[in-house]
Amino acid sequence: MASRVVLRGLPRVTSARPDCVFELRREPIRARPTGPRRALGPPGDRRGLTVSRAGAWYLLRFRALADFLVSRDGREVIGAPRRGVSADVVRHLFLAQVMPLALSRRGWLVVHASAVVTPHGAVAFLGAAGRGKSTLGASFVRGGFPLLADDGLLLMERGRALVAVPSYPEIRLWPDALAVLAGARRKARDVARRTGKQRLAVGGPRWPFSRAQAPLRRMYVLGAGRRNSRTSAVTITPLRDREAFVELVKHVFRLDVDDPTRLRAEFAAIARLVSRIALYRLAFPRDLSRLPAVQAATLGHLEQ
Repeated sequence: MASRVVLRGLPRVTSARPDCVFELRREPIRARPTGPRRALGPPGDRRGLTVSRAGAWYLLRFRALADFLVSRDGREVIGAPRRGVSADVVRHLFLAQVMPLALSRRGWLVVHASAVVTPHGAVAFLGAAGRGKSTLGASFVRGGFPLLADDGLLLMERGRALVAVPSYPEIRLWPDALAVLAGARRKARDVARRTGKQRLAVGGPRWPFSRAQAPLRRMYVLGAGRRNSRTSAVTITPLRDREAFVELVKHVFRLDVDDPTRLRAEFAAIARLVSRIALYRLAFPRDLSRLPAVQAATLGHLEQ
């Protein structure tokens, strides 16, 4: 990634050719849609993100926050804030949402998942917005398991193995989860003016972050929350290959759904992933006090 503005948390490199160049502008983006506009985001997402064609670019608009232009090949990204929005919000949206979408145009497979490193390998948690991916991932990080990604998990094929690539050292949490996991002394920043989530910087001995790639061991799809359930059991059940394929299709960052060539390559990559990595459905009560039990059940399952 090449950028003239500081992207906090990303290490500097000097020798590699960038896959993407980011430009932050102060003036508004004046591009107009030249094709239909559609909502974009994972299941249950409510960010107000829309995408449309704008000549040779894709136009991404985060309602009342920022606009972005992404080149057709994903190599260039231009971002600009809406009136009254800080440049820091634009940088965050770029790292968290726009960069994974741009990488999808480069042919990479990026999944909506929170991922951590365990002694058994990298573990990823998938699920619709609000299912608790970040909260569960943060509970692992608090327990000493380094964070790889809070949402946009880049997966790379290395022969028959799959490797999870670290993103940026930050977790987004709702205030109640932040209070339980981090306490009042841990400083956090607003994600944006209307979301309610807080951005928690990680790194260091108490909240570790991994800057090294890690082999992917397993993926868990979070089931619907069981609030006020009489049972406190944590259940882990295997997904059939067809179920696993559908879940991954739902949770992949995808900028253009009308590009048949890219879709064929993406579906082929997902099919290879399913043939190499086991996916499971993880169900548990939506109770923050149960997070240690969910973590213990997951680690025990990894040992099998």
